[in-house]
Amino acid sequence: MIFGEYLVEQNIIREKDLTRALEIQKTDRVPLGQLALQKGLIDNKQLFRILSRQRKPEERDKSFGKLAVELEYLSQEQVETLLERQTHTNRLLGEILVSQGWVSQMELIKALKKFRAQNKNK
Repeated sequence: MIFGEYLVEQNIIREKDLTRALEIQKTDRVPLGQLALQKGLIDNKQLFRILSRQRKPEERDKSFGKLAVELEYLSQEQVETLLERQTHTNRLLGEILVSQGWVSQMELIKALKKFRAQNKNK
């Protein structure tokens, strides 16, 4: 049994909350700029410059990666690597459930402990 199903079975969340959280998880990705910053590929000043350019009407259609390459902060290869990594940066299910207010952090922690204890022997 997966943790989400366990939460529904224990009446901690509703099935529709689980479904919605899983939908959010599929589409909620860490921004490319944040990944580049975490990897040390750009600094805060460069991040700010790229984001500022994205706000300009003539630059709005350009992606973060395209602007970073144009400004020569990142190479095209680095952008492609970051985009690949971005596809694997979904938030955790519990984090989404708490952020949406469908479960408290304390309830989540208690449920996770019980879930792990139940599944330890399986």
